[in-house]
Amino acid sequence: MTSRYGVHPECLALVVCETVIEDFRSRNKSLINMFNGILAPQTPVRHDRMCAFAAFTGGRGQVPISLRLVRDAAWDEDLMRLGGQVDFPPNDPNAVVDLVFEIRGFVFPEFGAYTFQLLAEEHILAMRRFNVSKPPEELPPAMG
Repeated sequence: MTSRYGVHPECLALVVCETVIEDFRSRNKSLINMFNGILAPQTPVRHDRMCAFAAFTGGRGQVPISLRLVRDAAWDEDLMRLGGQVDFPPNDPNAVVDLVFEIRGFVFPEFGAYTFQLLAEEHILAMRRFNVSKPPEELPPAMG
């Protein structure tokens, strides 16, 4: 799909995790403690730190990207929106470029379903579901 930046990139991955560690020399990334939701005894609940890791390909030049979080029950209302930029290498449409959003101290207002969205010019490139729920009454025994 075309845009004023050439074409919208393709999102290859959108992962929510606790930390992203990048190797200084290789630029390879390790995603630590990936998750799709949190358990909390009550809401609102603050999550001290999480990251959203995204990988893109097929872009041209500099492309502004934003990460949006919405409650599924109130899709039109942004709970959070963070801006970023992907810099694609010139003359290499097959290049894969990563972007990491660090989210600190976000407060989820209530239990339920949420969605992280990656956008380029308000065009949704990818979505990741996320749930905030109460812990089960009884936890299963630990294996070991």
